[in-house]
Amino acid sequence: MRTRQIDALKEQLGVTSDDEWNLISARATAVMDLRQAAGGGRGGMMNFRGMAGGQGGNNNQNGQGGRGNRQGRMGGANNPELDALQAAITDKAPDAEVKARLERLREVRKDNEAKLTKAQEDLRAVLSVRQEAVAVVYGLLP
Repeated sequence: MRTRQIDALKEQLGVTSDDEWNLISARATAVMDLRQAAGGGRGGMMNFRGMAGGQGGNNNQNGQGGRGNRQGRMGGANNPELDALQAAITDKAPDAEVKARLERLREVRKDNEAKLTKAQEDLRAVLSVRQEAVAVVYGLLP
């Protein structure tokens, strides 16, 4: 699915040069990955499916039972801090432990948000005004 998203983005951006595309695609992919890690739950391309004509549905489901599916729905796939918090809640851990895990999750999300902002600035720096507008519509840039 990511490949289809990237291919459609290339077409919408009107990129014809391989060198230009290599630069843009690396930065766009970094933004998508960081948006997902930041806990946005959208994977960075929420508006993308509609523009690209892709399929809707929940692509965060990872086919696991139990905590894996809850985790995907909450936008924290592959997030050990979120896993630890969920385990503390499920295991009815003492409030102090839940609070500590919650604070750690917030710290990691804050750090990821800072990285996302930097990655978005890096992407914006290599785009034309038209391309920047497309990136905004696709949910890559604010």
